[in-house]
Amino acid sequence: MPRSTDSMMGAKPKNIKKAASRILADFRPLLGTFIFVIIILLVSATLSVLMPVLLGDFVNDFKNLATQVEGVFVINWPEVFKQVIIMFSFYVGSALLMWLADWIVVKISADYAYNIRAKIKGKLDRLPLSYFDKHAYGEILSRGTNDVDNISRHMSSIINQTILGVSMFIGVVIAMFVTSWELALVAIAILPFTILFTVLIAVNAQREFKKFRAHLGKLNSITEENYSGFKIVKLFNKESDVAASFEQVNEIMMKADWKSQWLSGFIFPTMRFIGNLGFIGVSVVGGILENPGNMVAFFLFLQMFQQPFQQIGQISSIIQSVLASGERIYDLLDEVEMELEPSDAINSEDGIKGEIVFDNVEFAYTIDKPLIRNFNLKVNTGDSIAIVGPTGAGKTTIVNLIMRFYDVNSGRILLDGIDIHNYRRGVLRGAVGMVLQDTWLFSDTIRENIRYGRNDATDEEIEEAAKQAHADHFIKTLPGAYDFVLNEDGTNISQGQRQLLTIARAIVSKPKILILDEATSSVDTRTELAIQDAMNGMMIGKTSFIIAHRLSTIKNAKVIIVMQKGQIVEIGNHQELLANNGFYADLYNAQFSGRNPLAEPEAENGNETQKAI
Repeated sequence: MPRSTDSMMGAKPKNIKKAASRILADFRPLLGTFIFVIIILLVSATLSVLMPVLLGDFVNDFKNLATQVEGVFVINWPEVFKQVIIMFSFYVGSALLMWLADWIVVKISADYAYNIRAKIKGKLDRLPLSYFDKHAYGEILSRGTNDVDNISRHMSSIINQTILGVSMFIGVVIAMFVTSWELALVAIAILPFTILFTVLIAVNAQREFKKFRAHLGKLNSITEENYSGFKIVKLFNKESDVAASFEQVNEIMMKADWKSQWLSGFIFPTMRFIGNLGFIGVSVVGGILENPGNMVAFFLFLQMFQQPFQQIGQISSIIQSVLASGERIYDLLDEVEMELEPSDAINSEDGIKGEIVFDNVEFAYTIDKPLIRNFNLKVNTGDSIAIVGPTGAGKTTIVNLIMRFYDVNSGRILLDGIDIHNYRRGVLRGAVGMVLQDTWLFSDTIRENIRYGRNDATDEEIEEAAKQAHADHFIKTLPGAYDFVLNEDGTNISQGQRQLLTIARAIVSKPKILILDEATSSVDTRTELAIQDAMNGMMIGKTSFIIAHRLSTIKNAKVIIVMQKGQIVEIGNHQELLANNGFYADLYNAQFSGRNPLAEPEAENGNETQKAI
């Protein structure tokens, strides 16, 4: 099933109130700290509002600070310095309180990011594989990194500016009317224009910013897919197509970013223009009233009066960005999780033998396209079962169901006579060793990559597993041997060597059940023969499933199951199936004759290739 990016492409958050309430809910345990921050900011705002009052009184009272001696005014400097120090202390006190509040909120935001990342990590561990099939990796990464960082980075400015702005606005209005109701009416006359322009600009800026955030996840997905598959891109000369798709999304983001930033910035000159009208009005009325101290105070009041609206324009896009990020995060956290395990689920691999029974199993990746239908199969302990069939027949799906990467729609799968739902997933998967076509190695030493199969494996066991997988020789030719550090995805060794390491990793895990998805398809013929010999030895006494793509590799399998359209159409060993001259014989002969026995459509009911693990 193709991965979707629909969740990223919405023009606006589906439920802003829900996103806001969920973010606030995660901050609720810190309510006491928030109240303390609010008190700090209220005191800081009060000190700031009192400053124009003190300065106005200082201007009006300045004549009282000077006396005329023989026609010359003598200033009472000690009293002047006293009042200046008082005003300065108010400014310093206000600034220090704001710095303290900012430090506390930044710490709270960092703690939020830490906790929400832990929640996302835990959530991803509990999500079914179907979620990852439906969502692009770049989108998932964006939610766990970009969106969390976006909230953490901007939460402090939202809290500080909102609380400070509201308290400052209320305080300034009160102070203006206390100082001079006439000048206060003049100053407030510009308020409707301020609100109107702020809302108009903010709404348009928010719309563009939502468009920017919506495309960010898609750009991440394009970048991740293109650079992780750059060899394929170059192989098929798709650089121009990749560049075109990247440029299309990048251009949309650029335009949205430019418009949102320009509109957000446009609010400042607009507020300045409206504020200047207020200055003119205060100057005219103040001149009539002949009160220079009040005029000075109101000039400062007007600046402070405009500040909250400027902050609204500044943080409106930030608030919208945070809400959009919050919605994406909590949409992920609200996804339906895997079925809960029963409290009495089997919690140990001890005693697992490996008998597998499929009892009337039916399964579909999508409800309207059934893939596995009325599937019945018994695999005895120690049996080696090869599964063959065309793409979309359900081969890999059978493995997915055994591992409980997906759960059956109906029927049962039994392990040693017990429904696999009665095993803890970790126990079930720990009993299975898998070697897949697509290797997965991480950036660490070869030793630790092999030990990934079993954490308590000793160095001796690791080296023995490498020898059985015929990887020991090439490992010792590398600088540092087993301590050689692989880069991301192990691309500093060959594909065949990566396959050998995954085989060693499966061997060291000491599984009860083996699943081999054409494990030797990426190595040369000589190495393949050696690995087949090692695998035959490892499979002794273990139930083994071999998903075969090349029929020459499963001639010696005890039982071969031939699947078509989700059902078993033939079963037997290699010689018996050839003698039947049925579908298996057609498949086998086609691999050597070059003809295609699958010309008819056969995979209408599923898309197994994209479901392969």
